[in-house]
Amino acid sequence: MFLIPKNNLNNFNPERCCFVLNEFSAAEFSSAVEMLFAAKNINNYKLSKGFIRHGWDEYKHFTIFTNIKNKLLLQYKINKKELNFVPNHIYNKGYIYEDHFIFEKKKLSDFAIFVGANEEIAEKKLIDFSNHLKDHLPLEFEEIKKILKDEERHAEYSLVFAKKINNFYLYKIKFIKEKVLSNLRHFYANSLNKLSIIFYPFLIIILLIISFISYFLKLKKNITDENVMANIDSNSII
Repeated sequence: MFLIPKNNLNNFNPERCCFVLNEFSAAEFSSAVEMLFAAKNINNYKLSKGFIRHGWDEYKHFTIFTNIKNKLLLQYKINKKELNFVPNHIYNKGYIYEDHFIFEKKKLSDFAIFVGANEEIAEKKLIDFSNHLKDHLPLEFEEIKKILKDEERHAEYSLVFAKKINNFYLYKIKFIKEKVLSNLRHFYANSLNKLSIIFYPFLIIILLIISFISYFLKLKKNITDENVMANIDSNSII
């Protein structure tokens, strides 16, 4: 799991929970795809098997999150298209790049740290979210606890491997860098809604000004065209 939505919900809001679950699903699905690509392109049998197991876990997580979301949609009669999981949206939301996979752009030593750091962050965010569901969806909370065990294992395996193939000090620097970058990505994603509230009125004003200017430019053009046609000698028209 790489990118995680904001999930610090104060009150139980089924629709908001469905949104968060949908984002978790997208993140897990994307992570599974990344792992399968890594498994196919790594020239190491043991690592390939590890990537496949990791990818299979992520796909199971995707299924669990999707099932919980669908249960809430049905139970609370929520009908919103944006809460449907659409595979193509993983590109629009930035979970997977359109022109490359992360494994292609990183060395194996860096990729292992990237996965481990992001799994740790994912685990912490999922703990917060699952605690929010604990009183309202106890059965689903138990399912998410299974996911947390997987996430903990993924982070541990990735970071143990990363420590073996990285210099100690270099590992520390890279790990801190990945944590900072990941937290910045989450902060940016979580701030989009707040920023949109601030900038949306300005955008509307700009659009109104542009429409106003366009109207007068069009009006002026129409007047000019009429004057030109009025001054044409009818005898000159063939």
